[in-house]
Amino acid sequence: MSKRWRLLVSLLLTGLMGCGAKSEPEHAEAEHDPSEATVTVQTLPAKKGKLAELIEGLGRTEAIPDHLATLTPAVEGHVETLLVKQGQSVKKGQPIVELDKSVALADLAEKEATRDGLKASLILLKSLPRPEERKANELAIAQAKVAVVRAKATADRLRPLLARHEAADATVFDAEQAVEQALLQQQSAEALLQSTMIGPRPEAVAEAEAKIKTAEGLVAFSKAHLAFHVIRAPIDGVLDSLTCHPGQTLSVGSPIGEVVDSRQAYAIVWLPPRSAQAVHEGLAAQVAPADATPSHAEAEEEGEKGEAHEPAEETALPGQVESISRMADPQTGNLAVRVLVENPKGRIALGQTVRATIVLEERDDVLQVPAVAVFDLGEGPVIGVVRDGKSVMLHPKIGTKQGAWVEVSDVDLKEGELVITEGGYNLPDGTTIELADPPAVASAEAGK
Repeated sequence: MSKRWRLLVSLLLTGLMGCGAKSEPEHAEAEHDPSEATVTVQTLPAKKGKLAELIEGLGRTEAIPDHLATLTPAVEGHVETLLVKQGQSVKKGQPIVELDKSVALADLAEKEATRDGLKASLILLKSLPRPEERKANELAIAQAKVAVVRAKATADRLRPLLARHEAADATVFDAEQAVEQALLQQQSAEALLQSTMIGPRPEAVAEAEAKIKTAEGLVAFSKAHLAFHVIRAPIDGVLDSLTCHPGQTLSVGSPIGEVVDSRQAYAIVWLPPRSAQAVHEGLAAQVAPADATPSHAEAEEEGEKGEAHEPAEETALPGQVESISRMADPQTGNLAVRVLVENPKGRIALGQTVRATIVLEERDDVLQVPAVAVFDLGEGPVIGVVRDGKSVMLHPKIGTKQGAWVEVSDVDLKEGELVITEGGYNLPDGTTIELADPPAVASAEAGK
């Protein structure tokens, strides 16, 4: 081949190689076109519903002051019988411990005997003479009348003799004196009968009644002293502790047990001052054991596919804020919020660590998206939605969070639109989307 033909072939090959190099970048650029790429994502539909602004805090439960009673003996004595076992339910006034009553019973019997004797004396004082006693007084009067008649007859017989000087003056004088004496004896017998029939003097009756009243007071005191030998439940509740045993001598005021009514309790929750200032009396709350459910913040971190972790109904108890402390804790600076908890079945024990969720505000028909769908690339919150199989990036205003859901507003988003929860970070607009789960399944998960 001549040199001329070799040069032509060489130029032809160089041109062909240039055309091939130019077409490769164009093909590569076509492969990176977002509109042609397909990305698989997980989604949940945006929803409208009730959303509450919550404040959470940890604390401990404690008894309401008038729901906790200490058992203490009011008198010294020996334990004779334990009438209730620890852990049993008791009613107010129910006997729990009985002390030896022998000395108290003897004292009561003595006081009652003294009282009964005074009552009998008063009855005797007020009573009229018996028929036999009255008959004796009437016979004494009759005898005195006979004596008067005899004395008068004697005096009448001697007066004529005195006129005829047949009787001495002294004899007539003695006869007249005998008449006077007989009359006095008759009057005395009549006065005695009359005095026995009119009853006792009012002063004597008043004195006897005062003595009886004093005796009644002593009897009442002895009965009260006897009643103190039975230690009773001061309130309805459960006998939480009992530390005495039969034969033990108890001193006055020594605590021997406690009765607790835990159907209502206080949850003392400590909150930072800023959070506590948002709380006021009467707000609704939910109280649950601290280890029963994760907090709302933990639920956001642990939640999968946007599902919210709410307190379980079987552990969360309803409550209401009753008071907020005006004095901060000197070590932490937190304020104590007292929540009255309804605990009818005793699900929460006194002294147990609990988590309280206080509802500050509750609104209906709030547009919400899963919190995991929101990300920030430095220009504010961004969420990705799927429209006509393509990705669309929106810039919402973020509001209140509750569990794994967050309020969004000021954005072109409708209820039910699919929001990308996984696989949509920094995804360009217009990217072709393939759903990892059917929307129906995602919607079912959102409703849980």
